Amino acid sequence: MLPSSSSSRTGTGAGHATPTVHTLSISKVIIGLVFFRLINAILVKTYFSPDEYWQALEVGHNITFGYGYLTWEWLVGLRSVLHPAVFAVLYKGLSLLGLDDGPHFIYAPRLVQALFAALGDFYAYRFAYRLFENQVTANWTLFLTVASWWNFFCSTRTLANSMEASLTIIALYYWPFIGTSSGKTKGNLKLSLFIASLTCIFRPTAAILWLFLGGWLILGLVRQGRWASILYTGLSAAVIGGGAIVASALLDKTLLYKEWIWTPINFLRVNVLEGISLFYGSSPWHWYLSQGLPILFGIYIPLVLIGSYRAFQANTGLNASLKRQVLYLSLWVVFVYSALQHKEWRFLYPILYPLLPFAADTMQRLFLSSTDWKRSKSRIAVVVALVMVNGIMAWYTTLVHQRGVVDVMNWVRETSRGVGSHDQALSFGFLMPCHSTPWYSSVHLRDAAPVPMWFITCSPPLGDVDPAMYKDESDIFYEDPVAFMDSLFKKRSPTTGTPKESHLVLFEDLITTTPDMRVWLDGQGYHECARFFNSHFHDDSRRRGDVLVYCTL
Repeated sequence: MLPSSSSSRTGTGAGHATPTVHTLSISKVIIGLVFFRLINAILVKTYFSPDEYWQALEVGHNITFGYGYLTWEWLVGLRSVLHPAVFAVLYKGLSLLGLDDGPHFIYAPRLVQALFAALGDFYAYRFAYRLFENQVTANWTLFLTVASWWNFFCSTRTLANSMEASLTIIALYYWPFIGTSSGKTKGNLKLSLFIASLTCIFRPTAAILWLFLGGWLILGLVRQGRWASILYTGLSAAVIGGGAIVASALLDKTLLYKEWIWTPINFLRVNVLEGISLFYGSSPWHWYLSQGLPILFGIYIPLVLIGSYRAFQANTGLNASLKRQVLYLSLWVVFVYSALQHKEWRFLYPILYPLLPFAADTMQRLFLSSTDWKRSKSRIAVVVALVMVNGIMAWYTTLVHQRGVVDVMNWVRETSRGVGSHDQALSFGFLMPCHSTPWYSSVHLRDAAPVPMWFITCSPPLGDVDPAMYKDESDIFYEDPVAFMDSLFKKRSPTTGTPKESHLVLFEDLITTTPDMRVWLDGQGYHECARFFNSHFHDDSRRRGDVLVYCTL
Protein backbone atom coordinates (compact mmCIF):
# COMPACT_ATOMS: atom_id res chain seq x y z
CA MET A 1 0.00 0.00 0.00
CA LEU A 2 1.00 3.63 -0.40
CA PRO A 3 2.65 5.44 2.50
CA SER A 4 0.22 7.37 4.65
CA SER A 5 2.54 10.29 5.37
CA SER A 6 2.39 13.48 3.35
CA SER A 7 5.99 13.22 2.20
CA SER A 8 8.73 10.63 1.86
CA ARG A 9 12.42 10.38 1.11
CA THR A 10 13.53 8.71 -2.08
CA GLY A 11 17.21 7.99 -2.61
CA THR A 12 18.98 6.81 -5.74
CA GLY A 13 22.29 5.68 -4.38
CA ALA A 14 25.52 7.14 -3.07
CA GLY A 15 26.57 10.48 -4.45
CA HIS A 16 23.07 11.65 -5.38
CA ALA A 17 20.79 14.09 -3.69
CA THR A 18 17.74 12.83 -1.88
CA PRO A 19 14.88 15.17 -2.69
CA THR A 20 11.72 15.26 -0.65
CA VAL A 21 8.88 13.60 -2.54
CA HIS A 22 5.33 14.43 -1.57
CA THR A 23 2.85 11.59 -1.48
CA LEU A 24 -0.20 12.37 -3.54
CA SER A 25 -3.52 12.57 -1.70
CA ILE A 26 -5.45 9.38 -2.48
CA SER A 27 -8.80 11.18 -2.59
CA LYS A 28 -7.44 13.86 -4.91
CA VAL A 29 -5.89 11.23 -7.18
CA ILE A 30 -9.18 9.33 -7.46
CA ILE A 31 -11.27 12.47 -8.05
CA GLY A 32 -8.77 13.73 -10.62
CA LEU A 33 -8.69 10.43 -12.48
CA VAL A 34 -12.47 10.10 -12.56
CA PHE A 35 -12.84 13.66 -13.86
CA PHE A 36 -10.13 13.10 -16.49
CA ARG A 37 -11.61 9.83 -17.77
CA LEU A 38 -15.13 11.27 -17.90
CA ILE A 39 -13.81 14.07 -20.13
CA ASN A 40 -11.87 11.42 -22.06
CA ALA A 41 -15.08 9.44 -22.65
CA ILE A 42 -16.94 12.48 -23.96
CA LEU A 43 -14.12 13.32 -26.38
CA VAL A 44 -14.05 9.89 -28.05
CA LYS A 45 -15.85 10.37 -31.37
CA THR A 46 -14.38 7.59 -33.49
CA TYR A 47 -14.83 3.90 -34.25
CA PHE A 48 -12.24 1.29 -33.33
CA SER A 49 -13.49 -2.27 -33.01
CA PRO A 50 -16.98 -3.59 -33.83
CA ASP A 51 -17.00 -5.43 -30.48
CA GLU A 52 -17.35 -2.08 -28.70
CA TYR A 53 -20.91 -1.98 -29.99
CA TRP A 54 -21.90 -5.38 -31.38
CA GLN A 55 -20.69 -7.50 -28.44
CA ALA A 56 -21.60 -5.08 -25.66
CA LEU A 57 -24.04 -2.22 -26.25
CA GLU A 58 -26.12 -3.95 -28.92
CA VAL A 59 -26.62 -6.99 -26.70
CA GLY A 60 -27.44 -4.84 -23.68
CA HIS A 61 -29.93 -2.90 -25.79
CA ASN A 62 -31.54 -6.16 -26.93
CA ILE A 63 -31.88 -7.37 -23.34
CA THR A 64 -33.46 -4.12 -22.17
CA PHE A 65 -35.63 -3.04 -25.09
CA GLY A 66 -36.26 -6.31 -26.91
CA TYR A 67 -34.54 -5.37 -30.14
CA GLY A 68 -30.96 -5.01 -31.27
CA TYR A 69 -28.90 -7.23 -33.54
CA LEU A 70 -27.37 -10.38 -32.04
CA THR A 71 -24.37 -11.61 -34.00
CA TRP A 72 -23.67 -15.29 -34.58
CA GLU A 73 -21.63 -15.59 -31.36
CA TRP A 74 -24.78 -15.04 -29.32
CA LEU A 75 -26.78 -17.48 -31.40
CA VAL A 76 -24.37 -20.34 -30.63
CA GLY A 77 -23.72 -19.36 -27.00
CA LEU A 78 -20.10 -18.26 -27.29
CA ARG A 79 -20.18 -15.32 -24.90
CA SER A 80 -21.41 -14.64 -21.41
CA VAL A 81 -23.99 -11.93 -21.00
CA LEU A 82 -22.21 -10.58 -17.89
CA HIS A 83 -20.41 -7.76 -19.69
CA PRO A 84 -23.42 -6.57 -21.75
CA ALA A 85 -25.56 -6.87 -18.60
CA VAL A 86 -23.65 -3.93 -17.12
CA PHE A 87 -25.03 -1.76 -19.91
CA ALA A 88 -28.43 -3.45 -19.87
CA VAL A 89 -28.83 -2.34 -16.24
CA LEU A 90 -27.76 1.17 -17.23
CA TYR A 91 -30.22 1.24 -20.13
CA LYS A 92 -33.02 0.04 -17.86
CA GLY A 93 -32.28 2.77 -15.36
CA LEU A 94 -32.26 5.44 -18.06
CA SER A 95 -35.53 4.09 -19.44
CA LEU A 96 -37.24 4.19 -16.04
CA LEU A 97 -36.09 7.79 -15.59
CA GLY A 98 -37.30 8.75 -19.05
CA LEU A 99 -33.75 9.52 -20.17
CA ASP A 100 -33.39 6.94 -22.93
CA ASP A 101 -33.15 9.49 -25.71
CA GLY A 102 -30.69 12.03 -27.04
CA PRO A 103 -26.90 12.24 -26.81
CA HIS A 104 -26.80 11.40 -23.09
CA PHE A 105 -28.20 7.95 -23.90
CA ILE A 106 -25.29 7.43 -26.32
CA TYR A 107 -22.65 8.72 -23.91
CA ALA A 108 -23.92 7.01 -20.75
CA PRO A 109 -22.30 3.57 -21.35
CA ARG A 110 -18.95 5.16 -22.09
CA LEU A 111 -19.19 7.26 -18.93
CA VAL A 112 -19.72 4.07 -16.93
CA GLN A 113 -16.68 2.53 -18.59
CA ALA A 114 -14.76 5.71 -17.72
CA LEU A 115 -15.17 4.82 -14.04
CA PHE A 116 -13.53 1.45 -14.67
CA ALA A 117 -10.79 3.21 -16.65
CA ALA A 118 -10.12 5.53 -13.71
CA LEU A 119 -9.87 2.50 -11.43
CA GLY A 120 -7.34 0.99 -13.82
CA ASP A 121 -5.24 4.16 -13.67
CA PHE A 122 -5.44 4.29 -9.89
CA TYR A 123 -4.48 0.67 -9.35
CA ALA A 124 -1.61 0.98 -11.83
CA TYR A 125 -0.37 3.74 -9.52
CA ARG A 126 -0.80 1.55 -6.45
CA PHE A 127 0.71 -1.49 -8.14
CA ALA A 128 3.79 0.56 -9.06
CA TYR A 129 4.34 1.39 -5.40
CA ARG A 130 3.92 -2.26 -4.47
CA LEU A 131 6.52 -3.23 -7.08
CA PHE A 132 9.15 -0.60 -6.33
CA GLU A 133 8.13 0.83 -2.93
CA ASN A 134 9.20 4.16 -4.37
CA GLN A 135 6.82 7.11 -4.40
CA VAL A 136 8.58 8.78 -7.33
CA THR A 137 8.13 5.65 -9.46
CA ALA A 138 4.47 5.48 -8.46
CA ASN A 139 4.00 9.13 -9.40
CA TRP A 140 5.67 8.60 -12.78
CA THR A 141 3.45 5.57 -13.38
CA LEU A 142 0.42 7.77 -12.79
CA PHE A 143 1.79 10.28 -15.28
CA LEU A 144 2.49 7.60 -17.89
CA THR A 145 -0.93 5.96 -17.64
CA VAL A 146 -2.72 9.31 -17.93
CA ALA A 147 -0.49 10.45 -20.81
CA SER A 148 -0.73 7.12 -22.67
CA TRP A 149 -2.30 7.61 -26.11
CA TRP A 150 -3.60 4.04 -26.02
CA ASN A 151 -5.38 4.53 -22.72
CA PHE A 152 -6.95 7.75 -23.98
CA PHE A 153 -8.00 6.00 -27.18
CA CYS A 154 -9.24 2.72 -25.72
CA SER A 155 -9.79 2.75 -21.95
CA THR A 156 -13.23 4.40 -22.02
CA ARG A 157 -14.56 2.34 -24.93
CA THR A 158 -17.14 -0.29 -24.04
CA LEU A 159 -14.89 -3.17 -25.06
CA ALA A 160 -14.63 -6.24 -22.86
CA ASN A 161 -10.85 -5.83 -23.26
CA SER A 162 -10.97 -2.38 -21.67
CA MET A 163 -12.84 -3.63 -18.63
CA GLU A 164 -10.60 -6.71 -18.53
CA ALA A 165 -7.48 -4.52 -18.42
CA SER A 166 -8.80 -2.45 -15.51
CA LEU A 167 -9.95 -5.49 -13.53
CA THR A 168 -6.68 -7.32 -14.21
CA ILE A 169 -4.49 -4.63 -12.65
CA ILE A 170 -6.81 -4.49 -9.63
CA ALA A 171 -6.57 -8.26 -9.20
CA LEU A 172 -2.78 -8.17 -9.65
CA TYR A 173 -2.48 -5.55 -6.92
CA TYR A 174 -4.14 -7.93 -4.44
CA TRP A 175 -2.49 -11.11 -5.74
CA PRO A 176 -0.18 -12.89 -3.22
CA PHE A 177 2.92 -13.16 -5.42
CA ILE A 178 5.23 -15.88 -4.16
CA GLY A 179 8.28 -14.70 -2.26
CA THR A 180 6.83 -11.32 -1.30
CA SER A 181 5.64 -10.09 2.05
CA SER A 182 2.90 -7.79 0.76
CA GLY A 183 -0.56 -8.89 -0.27
CA LYS A 184 -0.48 -12.19 1.62
CA THR A 185 -3.73 -11.96 3.53
CA LYS A 186 -6.44 -14.50 2.85
CA GLY A 187 -8.84 -11.68 2.12
CA ASN A 188 -6.56 -10.35 -0.61
CA LEU A 189 -6.33 -13.79 -2.22
CA LYS A 190 -10.11 -14.19 -2.26
CA LEU A 191 -10.65 -10.70 -3.66
CA SER A 192 -8.04 -11.26 -6.36
CA LEU A 193 -9.54 -14.62 -7.30
CA PHE A 194 -13.02 -13.13 -7.50
CA ILE A 195 -11.92 -10.30 -9.79
CA ALA A 196 -9.83 -12.71 -11.87
CA SER A 197 -12.92 -14.90 -12.29
CA LEU A 198 -14.85 -11.93 -13.64
CA THR A 199 -12.13 -11.21 -16.21
CA CYS A 200 -12.22 -14.83 -17.36
CA ILE A 201 -16.00 -14.65 -17.78
CA PHE A 202 -15.69 -11.41 -19.77
CA ARG A 203 -12.81 -12.80 -21.81
CA PRO A 204 -12.14 -16.56 -21.52
CA THR A 205 -8.63 -16.00 -22.88
CA ALA A 206 -7.85 -14.10 -19.67
CA ALA A 207 -7.30 -17.57 -18.20
CA ILE A 208 -3.93 -17.55 -20.00
CA LEU A 209 -2.69 -14.96 -17.52
CA TRP A 210 -4.30 -16.38 -14.42
CA LEU A 211 -3.32 -20.00 -15.02
CA PHE A 212 0.29 -18.88 -15.17
CA LEU A 213 0.04 -16.92 -11.93
CA GLY A 214 -1.85 -19.71 -10.18
CA GLY A 215 0.63 -22.31 -11.35
CA TRP A 216 3.59 -20.19 -10.27
CA LEU A 217 2.03 -19.63 -6.84
CA ILE A 218 1.29 -23.32 -6.28
CA LEU A 219 4.78 -24.31 -7.45
CA GLY A 220 6.34 -21.82 -5.05
CA LEU A 221 4.24 -23.10 -2.17
CA VAL A 222 5.25 -26.68 -3.00
CA ARG A 223 8.92 -25.72 -2.89
CA GLN A 224 8.35 -24.14 0.51
CA GLY A 225 6.43 -27.19 1.73
CA ARG A 226 3.42 -25.07 2.68
CA TRP A 227 0.79 -27.75 2.14
CA ALA A 228 -1.94 -26.04 4.14
CA SER A 229 -1.55 -22.92 1.99
CA ILE A 230 -1.71 -25.07 -1.15
CA LEU A 231 -4.95 -26.65 0.01
CA TYR A 232 -6.45 -23.29 0.97
CA THR A 233 -5.44 -21.68 -2.34
CA GLY A 234 -6.79 -24.58 -4.39
CA LEU A 235 -10.09 -24.70 -2.54
CA SER A 236 -10.49 -20.93 -2.76
CA ALA A 237 -9.88 -20.99 -6.51
CA ALA A 238 -12.32 -23.86 -7.00
CA VAL A 239 -15.09 -22.34 -4.88
CA ILE A 240 -14.76 -18.75 -6.11
CA GLY A 241 -14.05 -19.61 -9.74
CA GLY A 242 -16.67 -22.35 -9.88
CA GLY A 243 -19.23 -20.18 -8.15
CA ALA A 244 -18.59 -17.34 -10.60
CA ILE A 245 -19.04 -19.66 -13.58
CA VAL A 246 -22.31 -21.08 -12.23
CA ALA A 247 -23.62 -17.61 -11.36
CA SER A 248 -22.68 -16.39 -14.83
CA ALA A 249 -24.43 -19.35 -16.46
CA LEU A 250 -27.56 -18.59 -14.42
CA LEU A 251 -27.41 -14.97 -15.55
CA ASP A 252 -26.98 -16.10 -19.17
CA LYS A 253 -29.97 -18.40 -18.86
CA THR A 254 -32.14 -15.73 -17.28
CA LEU A 255 -31.34 -12.77 -19.50
CA LEU A 256 -30.69 -14.25 -22.92
CA TYR A 257 -30.20 -17.92 -23.69
CA LYS A 258 -33.17 -19.36 -21.73
CA GLU A 259 -31.21 -22.58 -21.19
CA TRP A 260 -28.06 -23.69 -19.40
CA ILE A 261 -25.04 -22.89 -21.57
CA TRP A 262 -21.37 -23.04 -20.57
CA THR A 263 -20.00 -20.20 -22.65
CA PRO A 264 -16.26 -20.62 -21.80
CA ILE A 265 -16.34 -24.17 -23.15
CA ASN A 266 -18.20 -23.09 -26.28
CA PHE A 267 -15.76 -20.20 -26.76
CA LEU A 268 -12.70 -22.45 -26.66
CA ARG A 269 -14.33 -25.16 -28.78
CA VAL A 270 -15.42 -22.85 -31.59
CA ASN A 271 -12.56 -20.35 -31.65
CA VAL A 272 -9.59 -22.56 -30.77
CA LEU A 273 -10.43 -26.17 -31.56
CA GLU A 274 -12.57 -25.47 -34.65
CA GLY A 275 -10.47 -22.44 -35.64
CA ILE A 276 -13.43 -20.20 -36.49
CA SER A 277 -11.49 -17.14 -35.28
CA LEU A 278 -9.21 -17.56 -38.31
CA PHE A 279 -12.16 -16.60 -40.51
CA TYR A 280 -11.61 -13.04 -39.28
CA GLY A 281 -7.92 -12.97 -40.12
CA SER A 282 -4.57 -14.42 -39.11
CA SER A 283 -1.17 -12.84 -38.53
CA PRO A 284 2.42 -14.15 -38.37
CA TRP A 285 3.93 -15.24 -35.07
CA HIS A 286 5.97 -12.03 -34.68
CA TRP A 287 2.97 -9.71 -35.12
CA TYR A 288 2.71 -8.76 -31.45
CA LEU A 289 6.43 -8.00 -31.33
CA SER A 290 6.51 -6.03 -34.57
CA GLN A 291 3.12 -4.29 -34.26
CA GLY A 292 1.12 -5.13 -31.14
CA LEU A 293 3.51 -3.99 -28.41
CA PRO A 294 4.82 -0.94 -30.33
CA ILE A 295 1.23 0.21 -30.91
CA LEU A 296 0.19 -0.46 -27.31
CA PHE A 297 3.12 1.30 -25.65
CA GLY A 298 4.05 3.74 -28.40
CA ILE A 299 6.88 6.04 -27.39
CA TYR A 300 7.13 4.26 -24.02
CA ILE A 301 8.72 1.18 -25.61
CA PRO A 302 12.36 2.19 -24.91
CA LEU A 303 11.49 3.07 -21.32
CA VAL A 304 9.76 -0.28 -20.77
CA LEU A 305 12.66 -2.22 -22.28
CA ILE A 306 15.28 -0.39 -20.21
CA GLY A 307 13.28 -0.79 -17.00
CA SER A 308 12.60 -4.46 -17.70
CA TYR A 309 16.27 -5.15 -18.45
CA ARG A 310 17.34 -3.55 -15.17
CA ALA A 311 14.78 -5.62 -13.27
CA PHE A 312 15.96 -8.86 -14.90
CA GLN A 313 19.58 -8.01 -14.10
CA ALA A 314 18.86 -7.32 -10.43
CA ASN A 315 18.97 -10.75 -8.80
CA THR A 316 18.81 -9.19 -5.37
CA GLY A 317 17.32 -6.03 -4.00
CA LEU A 318 13.94 -4.65 -3.13
CA ASN A 319 11.13 -6.85 -4.50
CA ALA A 320 13.45 -8.36 -7.13
CA SER A 321 11.43 -11.59 -7.18
CA LEU A 322 8.13 -9.75 -7.54
CA LYS A 323 9.41 -7.69 -10.47
CA ARG A 324 10.69 -10.76 -12.28
CA GLN A 325 7.38 -12.57 -11.76
CA VAL A 326 5.53 -9.67 -13.40
CA LEU A 327 7.96 -9.70 -16.32
CA TYR A 328 7.77 -13.49 -16.71
CA LEU A 329 3.98 -13.19 -16.67
CA SER A 330 4.05 -10.57 -19.43
CA LEU A 331 6.42 -12.66 -21.55
CA TRP A 332 4.15 -15.67 -21.08
CA VAL A 333 1.07 -13.73 -22.21
CA VAL A 334 2.86 -12.42 -25.31
CA PHE A 335 4.23 -15.90 -26.09
CA VAL A 336 0.86 -17.67 -25.85
CA TYR A 337 -1.04 -14.99 -27.75
CA SER A 338 1.66 -15.08 -30.43
CA ALA A 339 1.03 -18.80 -30.86
CA LEU A 340 -2.63 -18.07 -31.65
CA GLN A 341 -3.12 -17.10 -35.28
CA HIS A 342 -5.89 -14.53 -34.86
CA LYS A 343 -4.30 -11.42 -33.36
CA GLU A 344 -5.49 -7.95 -32.42
CA TRP A 345 -3.75 -5.10 -30.61
CA ARG A 346 -6.36 -4.94 -27.88
CA PHE A 347 -5.76 -8.54 -26.81
CA LEU A 348 -2.53 -7.46 -25.08
CA TYR A 349 -4.19 -4.58 -23.23
CA PRO A 350 -4.11 -6.35 -19.81
CA ILE A 351 -0.28 -6.25 -19.70
CA LEU A 352 -0.07 -2.50 -20.32
CA TYR A 353 -0.76 -1.47 -16.73
CA PRO A 354 1.63 -3.93 -15.03
CA LEU A 355 4.50 -2.98 -17.37
CA LEU A 356 4.14 0.80 -17.07
CA PRO A 357 5.90 0.85 -13.65
CA PHE A 358 9.07 -0.42 -15.35
CA ALA A 359 8.92 2.53 -17.75
CA ALA A 360 8.28 4.77 -14.74
CA ASP A 361 11.36 3.36 -13.00
CA THR A 362 13.43 4.38 -16.02
CA MET A 363 11.92 7.86 -15.82
CA GLN A 364 12.66 8.34 -12.14
CA ARG A 365 16.26 7.21 -12.62
CA LEU A 366 16.64 9.58 -15.56
CA PHE A 367 15.33 12.54 -13.60
CA LEU A 368 17.19 11.80 -10.38
CA SER A 369 20.56 11.08 -11.97
CA SER A 370 21.82 14.57 -11.12
CA THR A 371 21.23 17.15 -8.41
CA ASP A 372 20.12 19.64 -11.05
CA TRP A 373 17.36 17.44 -12.43
CA LYS A 374 14.63 20.09 -12.31
CA ARG A 375 16.63 22.44 -14.52
CA SER A 376 17.81 19.89 -17.03
CA LYS A 377 16.51 20.96 -20.43
CA SER A 378 17.21 17.58 -21.96
CA ARG A 379 15.14 15.81 -19.33
CA ILE A 380 12.32 18.30 -19.61
CA ALA A 381 12.44 17.73 -23.36
CA VAL A 382 11.80 14.03 -22.75
CA VAL A 383 8.60 14.81 -20.84
CA VAL A 384 7.48 17.30 -23.49
CA ALA A 385 8.14 14.72 -26.21
CA LEU A 386 6.15 12.08 -24.32
CA VAL A 387 3.19 14.41 -23.90
CA MET A 388 3.27 15.75 -27.46
CA VAL A 389 3.63 12.40 -29.22
CA ASN A 390 0.94 10.78 -27.08
CA GLY A 391 -1.27 13.85 -27.41
CA ILE A 392 -1.10 13.93 -31.20
CA MET A 393 -1.81 10.21 -31.46
CA ALA A 394 -4.67 10.45 -28.96
CA TRP A 395 -6.20 13.44 -30.78
CA TYR A 396 -6.05 11.81 -34.20
CA THR A 397 -7.38 8.41 -33.14
CA THR A 398 -10.17 9.67 -30.88
CA LEU A 399 -11.38 12.69 -32.85
CA VAL A 400 -10.44 12.12 -36.50
CA HIS A 401 -9.71 8.59 -37.73
CA GLN A 402 -12.87 6.58 -38.51
CA ARG A 403 -15.22 9.27 -37.33
CA GLY A 404 -17.68 9.16 -40.21
CA VAL A 405 -19.16 5.76 -39.34
CA VAL A 406 -20.16 7.15 -35.94
CA ASP A 407 -21.38 10.49 -37.29
CA VAL A 408 -23.60 8.82 -39.87
CA MET A 409 -25.45 6.88 -37.17
CA ASN A 410 -26.05 10.10 -35.25
CA TRP A 411 -27.46 11.49 -38.50
CA VAL A 412 -29.68 8.42 -38.93
CA ARG A 413 -31.03 8.88 -35.40
CA GLU A 414 -31.80 12.57 -35.81
CA THR A 415 -33.24 12.04 -39.30
CA SER A 416 -35.55 9.36 -37.91
CA ARG A 417 -36.62 11.70 -35.12
CA GLY A 418 -37.83 14.29 -37.60
CA VAL A 419 -40.08 11.96 -39.59
CA GLY A 420 -43.81 12.32 -38.93
CA SER A 421 -46.57 9.80 -39.49
CA HIS A 422 -47.52 11.49 -42.79
CA ASP A 423 -44.01 11.16 -44.22
CA GLN A 424 -42.70 8.32 -46.31
CA ALA A 425 -41.35 5.55 -44.11
CA LEU A 426 -37.61 5.55 -43.56
CA SER A 427 -35.45 2.48 -44.02
CA PHE A 428 -31.70 2.10 -44.29
CA GLY A 429 -29.49 -0.37 -46.10
CA PHE A 430 -25.76 -0.42 -45.31
CA LEU A 431 -23.67 -1.44 -48.33
CA MET A 432 -20.48 -1.84 -46.33
CA PRO A 433 -18.31 -4.60 -44.92
CA CYS A 434 -20.14 -6.11 -41.97
CA HIS A 435 -20.24 -4.26 -38.65
CA SER A 436 -18.70 -1.09 -40.09
CA THR A 437 -20.94 1.14 -37.96
CA PRO A 438 -22.69 1.05 -34.59
CA TRP A 439 -26.28 -0.21 -34.73
CA TYR A 440 -29.55 0.15 -32.83
CA SER A 441 -27.87 1.16 -29.57
CA SER A 442 -26.80 4.35 -31.37
CA VAL A 443 -30.11 5.19 -33.07
CA HIS A 444 -32.44 4.51 -30.13
CA LEU A 445 -35.34 6.92 -29.75
CA ARG A 446 -37.68 6.95 -26.76
CA ASP A 447 -41.29 5.97 -27.55
CA ALA A 448 -40.45 5.32 -31.19
CA ALA A 449 -40.47 2.10 -33.16
CA PRO A 450 -37.05 0.96 -34.37
CA VAL A 451 -36.27 2.24 -37.84
CA PRO A 452 -35.85 -0.67 -40.32
CA MET A 453 -32.15 -1.25 -41.06
CA TRP A 454 -30.13 -4.04 -42.61
CA PHE A 455 -26.46 -4.62 -43.37
CA ILE A 456 -24.40 -7.10 -45.34
CA THR A 457 -23.50 -9.96 -43.02
CA CYS A 458 -20.30 -11.94 -42.60
CA SER A 459 -21.17 -14.95 -40.45
CA PRO A 460 -18.43 -17.61 -40.48
CA PRO A 461 -18.76 -21.20 -41.75
CA LEU A 462 -20.29 -23.16 -38.90
CA GLY A 463 -21.05 -26.86 -38.68
CA ASP A 464 -20.14 -29.07 -41.64
CA VAL A 465 -19.55 -26.20 -44.09
CA ASP A 466 -16.24 -26.40 -45.97
CA PRO A 467 -14.32 -23.18 -45.12
CA ALA A 468 -12.39 -23.35 -48.39
CA MET A 469 -15.60 -23.21 -50.42
CA TYR A 470 -17.54 -20.86 -48.15
CA LYS A 471 -18.46 -17.32 -49.14
CA ASP A 472 -20.24 -15.01 -46.77
CA GLU A 473 -22.65 -12.30 -47.87
CA SER A 474 -19.88 -9.68 -47.93
CA ASP A 475 -17.81 -11.81 -50.32
CA ILE A 476 -20.77 -12.22 -52.66
CA PHE A 477 -21.64 -8.52 -52.57
CA TYR A 478 -18.14 -7.27 -53.37
CA GLU A 479 -17.73 -9.74 -56.23
CA ASP A 480 -20.49 -7.88 -58.11
CA PRO A 481 -22.31 -5.17 -56.13
CA VAL A 482 -24.77 -4.33 -58.91
CA ALA A 483 -25.80 -7.95 -59.48
CA PHE A 484 -26.18 -8.41 -55.71
CA MET A 485 -28.49 -5.40 -55.39
CA ASP A 486 -30.52 -6.32 -58.47
CA SER A 487 -31.04 -9.81 -57.07
CA LEU A 488 -31.95 -8.45 -53.64
CA PHE A 489 -34.56 -6.01 -54.92
CA LYS A 490 -36.10 -8.49 -57.34
CA LYS A 491 -36.57 -10.97 -54.52
CA ARG A 492 -38.44 -8.32 -52.56
CA SER A 493 -40.52 -7.05 -55.48
CA PRO A 494 -40.53 -9.61 -58.31
CA THR A 495 -42.79 -7.47 -60.51
CA THR A 496 -40.99 -4.12 -60.49
CA GLY A 497 -37.63 -4.84 -58.88
CA THR A 498 -37.83 -1.46 -57.15
CA PRO A 499 -35.96 -0.80 -53.90
CA LYS A 500 -37.62 -0.57 -50.52
CA GLU A 501 -34.86 1.32 -48.73
CA SER A 502 -35.27 5.07 -48.59
CA HIS A 503 -31.56 5.43 -47.78
CA LEU A 504 -28.41 3.51 -48.67
CA VAL A 505 -25.19 4.06 -46.71
CA LEU A 506 -21.83 3.19 -48.24
CA PHE A 507 -18.15 4.01 -48.33
CA GLU A 508 -16.89 6.28 -51.09
CA ASP A 509 -14.54 3.55 -52.31
CA LEU A 510 -17.51 1.49 -53.53
CA ILE A 511 -18.52 4.01 -56.19
CA THR A 512 -14.97 5.06 -57.12
CA THR A 513 -13.80 1.50 -57.77
CA THR A 514 -17.14 0.29 -59.18
CA PRO A 515 -18.44 2.94 -61.61
CA ASP A 516 -21.41 0.71 -62.47
CA MET A 517 -22.60 1.14 -58.89
CA ARG A 518 -22.98 4.89 -59.36
CA VAL A 519 -24.93 4.26 -62.56
CA TRP A 520 -27.14 1.76 -60.74
CA LEU A 521 -27.84 4.24 -57.93
CA ASP A 522 -28.82 6.92 -60.44
CA GLY A 523 -31.05 4.47 -62.27
CA GLN A 524 -32.85 3.55 -59.06
CA GLY A 525 -33.56 7.18 -58.26
CA TYR A 526 -30.94 7.60 -55.52
CA HIS A 527 -28.98 10.80 -55.03
CA GLU A 528 -26.28 11.73 -52.54
CA CYS A 529 -27.91 13.52 -49.61
CA ALA A 530 -25.23 13.40 -46.92
CA ARG A 531 -21.48 12.90 -46.68
CA PHE A 532 -19.27 12.37 -43.63
CA PHE A 533 -15.49 12.39 -43.47
CA ASN A 534 -14.24 9.06 -42.15
CA SER A 535 -10.49 8.60 -42.58
CA HIS A 536 -7.41 9.72 -44.48
CA PHE A 537 -6.32 6.09 -44.89
CA HIS A 538 -7.54 2.61 -44.02
CA ASP A 539 -5.97 -0.85 -44.04
CA ASP A 540 -9.20 -2.23 -45.56
CA SER A 541 -9.56 -0.77 -49.07
CA ARG A 542 -13.33 -1.32 -48.97
CA ARG A 543 -13.59 1.15 -46.09
CA ARG A 544 -11.62 3.98 -47.69
CA GLY A 545 -13.01 7.43 -48.36
CA ASP A 546 -15.95 9.30 -46.90
CA VAL A 547 -19.19 7.74 -45.71
CA LEU A 548 -21.94 8.57 -48.20
CA VAL A 549 -25.71 8.48 -47.78
CA TYR A 550 -27.88 8.08 -50.87
CA CYS A 551 -31.57 8.95 -50.62
CA THR A 552 -34.71 8.51 -52.68
CA LEU A 553 -36.75 10.98 -50.62
